Amino acid sequence: MFDKAVGMENVISMGIGEPDMATPTLVCEACKEALDLGMTHYTPNAGTMMLRKAIAEKSYISKLNYDPKTEIIITNGGMGALSLLFLVILEEGELVARETTPPHSVVFTMRPGDLVGVAALLEREPFKYELSASKDSKITLVTEECMESELKRLPLWLLALIRNLSAKTHLLKRAAIETRVRNSLKSLAEYLCHKPSDTEFNLAELLREYSFLTKISTTVAQEDFKSLLRRHLIKLSQKNGRVFCKIVDPELLDIFTDYIRAQETETEFAPYRLSIVQKKILVFLSTIEESPEKTGPDWIGYIHEKFPDADVSQWINLLQIQWFVKSDPKNPECDLFKIHKAKVHYFLKALRYETNIRGVL
Repeated sequence: MFDKAVGMENVISMGIGEPDMATPTLVCEACKEALDLGMTHYTPNAGTMMLRKAIAEKSYISKLNYDPKTEIIITNGGMGALSLLFLVILEEGELVARETTPPHSVVFTMRPGDLVGVAALLEREPFKYELSASKDSKITLVTEECMESELKRLPLWLLALIRNLSAKTHLLKRAAIETRVRNSLKSLAEYLCHKPSDTEFNLAELLREYSFLTKISTTVAQEDFKSLLRRHLIKLSQKNGRVFCKIVDPELLDIFTDYIRAQETETEFAPYRLSIVQKKILVFLSTIEESPEKTGPDWIGYIHEKFPDADVSQWINLLQIQWFVKSDPKNPECDLFKIHKAKVHYFLKALRYETNIRGVL
């Protein structure tokens, strides 16, 4: 009917509740600001708590003292609100469920005996599709009051089963929207360390992508970006009114994540528990361009010659922190060792940027 009314003259369509005035400028500006802040993700099923509180406090219903946590929900229109109140049982005909947003694709088809809206009714959450009849149909609507009266007649074991399934459904829905990340700063560093250092990324797009992948709020992500910026692990620049982010050194971010991981396990980060002798040995090993292959005793003698304080126990420690590896790891009889250049470089960089890693700039 709405489509027919659009093409007719001198007809007032009452098919949808759309106002005949333009959207107020204040609302448009608020929408633009929200988009710029990255507020483009799914909201909680009942609507954001900020909006629900505003409705409770500032609208005409404020005198009614509704609780925004339990008595106010946000829906996309009156149809969305009505869909909270019932489930549909199709007795005859055929119904199709469509997406509420263009192009309104068909999601599923209901045939006699099918029902829909159970989870929405049990969980008191909006049914997210629009139902329409593709042919003459007969349906039964089960309201919340009807459902409650029927549930009272069920055996206790069946009622307990329904509640258990409902609770599991609720947990699965929460898992789909809640983040599983325990340390958001470590998560962001891990995410950025896989980005190339020779590219400038649009910060707003980076925030949106990261928030989408981790379900971490943009507010928390912005604070973590600031933390990395203070440590000089990333750089920000502005061009044409847009902010861009550049990774200083992906390996440094990788070291930073290892440092946080050590903090989480309440263990001291390996590069920061080196003795003075070990630090001297580290600098010395970093100057050797091509690592010779020597037996353990030969390396002990070689290191002791350069650093008299180093003994056999020092050699064992160097093996534990993997500064030396076997020349042929696959050969159990191999007794030759060489310098693990990558590991030495890792420790050296961790020490060089210790103030950045610890955040004590």
